[in-house]
Amino acid sequence: MQVLRTHFRPRPTSISRTLRQASRTAVEPKPWLLRHNSQLSGAAATPNKLAKIIEDTIRSTGPIPVSQYIQLCLSHPTEGYYMKGDIFGTKGDFITSPEISQAFGELVGIWLLSRWLEDGKPSKVQLVELGPGRGTLMDDILRATRGFKEFASSLTSVTFVETSEQLRKKQKEKLDKYGVPLNWHDRIDDVPQDAYSLVVAHEFFDALPIHVLQKTERGFREVLIGLDSTTLIKNRSPLDIDTTLASPTLQRTSSRLNFTLSAESSPVTSVLIASSPRFANLPTGSRIEVSPASFKIAHQVGSLVEKGGAALIVDYGGPRFFGNSFRAFRKHKVVEVFDEPGSSDLTANVDFAYLKEAMSQPGLCHGLLSQRDFLLKMGIEVRCNALMRAAVDDERRKDIEHSVKRLVDPLGMGTQYQVMAVTPKEKPYPFLEAMDNGMERREAVAEKSADSAPTKKD
Repeated sequence: MQVLRTHFRPRPTSISRTLRQASRTAVEPKPWLLRHNSQLSGAAATPNKLAKIIEDTIRSTGPIPVSQYIQLCLSHPTEGYYMKGDIFGTKGDFITSPEISQAFGELVGIWLLSRWLEDGKPSKVQLVELGPGRGTLMDDILRATRGFKEFASSLTSVTFVETSEQLRKKQKEKLDKYGVPLNWHDRIDDVPQDAYSLVVAHEFFDALPIHVLQKTERGFREVLIGLDSTTLIKNRSPLDIDTTLASPTLQRTSSRLNFTLSAESSPVTSVLIASSPRFANLPTGSRIEVSPASFKIAHQVGSLVEKGGAALIVDYGGPRFFGNSFRAFRKHKVVEVFDEPGSSDLTANVDFAYLKEAMSQPGLCHGLLSQRDFLLKMGIEVRCNALMRAAVDDERRKDIEHSVKRLVDPLGMGTQYQVMAVTPKEKPYPFLEAMDNGMERREAVAEKSADSAPTKKD
């Protein structure tokens, strides 16, 4: 059972420098669609090209970290998932909130605009999006804000952190119509810091590489990916997100890849465990997923915003770490993580407390709010009614109503997605005091449960 104490922050200058060495280059992340309702599909008949590349790598250098496997699967130059065709929408592998309804992106745009107004209408503004996909969210943001002439005239550029050349082309095709200079960077490090920055990261952190660590009687060891000489893979269900290990189940697959446990600790493992005070006293048998890439990028977002601006982070996860949320999706279904590497979206729940710990200064983060609460307080019902009044027929009106209900569904996307604001000043609307304490209340409950739970001695 984990203990959450996110009010404590390690020194980011030294930690993030070391984590930078431990992390891989960030990949452009992608989203999910009601993944908890997905069903496990079967495995491929024969290993594909990327599987052979990974197997050869393991034969040459030994078992690899989960982070390296994710990196290869998502961003290999020729065989990586995000380097291939269009993977969004109903014909792809997942669909995102902006793809469901334009109201989502419009309200995100209005929130960003409100921060610009509150900060005195800075004259030089850049919009920054991490992992922009097809550009749908930014399209809605620009459309919603272009009617505010002062803001539009202050907007000097739109900057994307994007690694896929194919997606860059789609973004350019969609957004050239606004006449705003578009810039692309592979890393957030390269984003200019000489302007007031309004940053949005929608389903970005969920697809950054993770390391998986397991607490043994001899301390933490890293879960690696190796080769199995049999056709049985020892693996737990991809939907089981408990932080303690259970007896492994057997899934039949043609892949020879398999999870294995490192025999010894490593400097990387020690650094990752030291990166959060919540990891220090976990019981034997605990398993945690840690993303040094997320820590580094969250720190950089905080530093960028601290110079002037605001950020909005929307993703699925919670104010805690997870132990077995790593999973794969193809055609809106859960598939085995080793099935056809490079052909599936790989993802893991976001530890928002870890992002909060990574920020450059205390007090930058506000929230969490559920997506439902955020959208309702931002006026999605009013926007929905306006769209329905403008609809050409009853069928279109029903589609609009259904899409908005889906975004705020308390049993679905409305509560699965969480929203966190990053601002250097007072708590912004709708992240008021009572709401901002929500994360701390949940952390206190988790901590109390952890303190009262029986634990094994190391």
